[in-house]
This record gives sequence, structure tokens and C-alpha cells, in this order.
Amino acid sequence: MGAPPDTTGTAAPAQTAPSDGTPSSPAGATATRAVGDEEESSPLRSALSVLATLGPPITVVTALMHYFGWSRADVQAAAMGLDVTLFGYSPQDYVIRSVSTLYVPLLVTGAVALGWLALHRRIAERVPEEPAPGRTSLRVAGWWVLATGLLAAAGAVAVATADDERGPVFTPLVLAVGAAVAAYGAWIVRATSPAGRPVPPWQRALRALLTSAVITLALFWQMSNYAGVVARGHVDDLVDSVADMPRVWAYSSTPLGIQAPGVREDVMGDEPAAEDDDARYRTSGLRLLVRSGGRLFLLHDGWTPETGTVVLLPDDGTIRWQFSN
Repeated sequence: MGAPPDTTGTAAPAQTAPSDGTPSSPAGATATRAVGDEEESSPLRSALSVLATLGPPITVVTALMHYFGWSRADVQAAAMGLDVTLFGYSPQDYVIRSVSTLYVPLLVTGAVALGWLALHRRIAERVPEEPAPGRTSLRVAGWWVLATGLLAAAGAVAVATADDERGPVFTPLVLAVGAAVAAYGAWIVRATSPAGRPVPPWQRALRALLTSAVITLALFWQMSNYAGVVARGHVDDLVDSVADMPRVWAYSSTPLGIQAPGVREDVMGDEPAAEDDDARYRTSGLRLLVRSGGRLFLLHDGWTPETGTVVLLPDDGTIRWQFSN
């Protein structure tokens, strides 16, 4: 009988890959899973990137709406001889009161932003593909855009400095738009210029911060001006709409002592309307302006900002109210 074959140094047969090309090794499977996980997570990363990009603009818009609501209420209260803090409005109240007035400005701003994004995408796609003559034309256009924005911003500052009380109401808006246009023109010039000395990151960050600060402050300034115009118009309309406000009767156990034109206080009968009702006095001739901060703000018939009186009464259960058209 012969000796058994020696298999000590025999190598294991190599594994053949499947004919469909699927990797059979663990490393190949791991790589496939990694690629798959990356593809699955890319939509999530894109969504998070969009949210991170939209977050600051949404915050700025919300702050502008709150500031607009507060400015409008402040001007309106001052025109009525009151302080805005008496109304006790919450931040949510200010935002809600500004929505109806800011529909058109916000829609216009959104449309302009969409148009600018479309234009920016086309320009950004052309910059690396343009030959030297085309890049030169874009650079010249960028210089014109930069100069136009600077002239608009400088003109707005000059007008505001010369007469800050009677200047055009849209002067801050011209300043904001001019600063944005100038910044975009500077970007076009940098993108189409030959590569030169790199700008330190801190200088780029500081430039972006200062540009954003100028635009944001100008927008807040514009909101204040616009809110003043809207508030004064609302007060003028208020004079003509007093007769359309809900009528108010106040029933109390003690005299309210309201001294205002057209307000009448009558003593009721001795018998209360209910066992738990101790009202003895009825005050009429009032109109409901607003209920806020645990108080009712009331006007009287014939109210005007010059000669009228705003009545504040607590809404704490001590007074029974009756309303009608």
C-alpha cells in the first residue's frame, strides 16, 4: 500500500466570485452596506442642510414680525394717549397682529428671493465654464452691480442723515437692498477674478457679519417706519368705526364712576337678577375695543383721539358684562 498523500503544504482552493458580480467576501459585503447606508442617509443630510440654511431667515422673519407688531401697537397706543405696556400683549399677540398687514410685503419678499436664487444659480453655473472673455464681461457686470448697490446705500444714508423726520418712508429699504446688491456684486467680482492672494477666513466671516448686520438693522428700521404708517391709518379708521364696535353694558355692585361723554350709570332695582348676582349699577354707552391682559379696553360713543377717553376695567369676575351689536 502506498503512503497517503502529503497535504501539509497544500493551499486551500481559492473561492470563486459568483457570476453575477456580487462580492462574496465579508469586506465586500461591509463596503456594500456602507455605500447603501450612505445613500440612505444622504436625503436626511440634505434635509438637515436645508433646515440649517432656512433656520436663520425664519428666525429673522419672526423677529421682524414681532417687532412690526410691537411698533404698530406702540404708535397706535401713543395716538390714543396710552402706553403700549397697558395692553399686556404677549409676543404671540404681536406676531398675530402683524400677519394681516404683512401678507403683501412677505409675499413680495418671497417672490424676489426666489427670483434671486434662480438668477444666482445660473450665474454660479456659468462662472467656471465661461472662457476668458466671458469671465471678463461677468466681472465688469459685477463691478457695475457693486457700484450701483453702494450708490443706493450711500444715497439712503445721506437722505436719512439730512432729514430723519421727513425722509421717505422707504429709505431704510433702499439701504438694505443697496447693501445686499453691493455684496452680491462683490461676490461676482471675486468669483470671476484670477486667483490671487487668499483672503483670511476671519476677514470673510467679518465681512459677512457686517453685511448681515447692516441689512438686518435696515429692515428693522423699515418695519418701524411701515408700522407707524399702518398704525396711524388704523387710528384714523378707528374714529369712523366706533359706532360699529360691540356695545357693552357693565353691571357692578358699586358705582364705577366713569366720567366720559355718553357714558351713563343707572341704579337698578333692589331685587337682583339671580341669587348670586349682587349687581346694583348698570353702566352703558361703552364700546369694546379689545380684551387683553385681564382687562377690557373700552371706548365711548363719539370717541376721538383728541377729545376721547379710553376706559380700562378689570375682567376679574367682579363686573358682569353684556355685549350686543
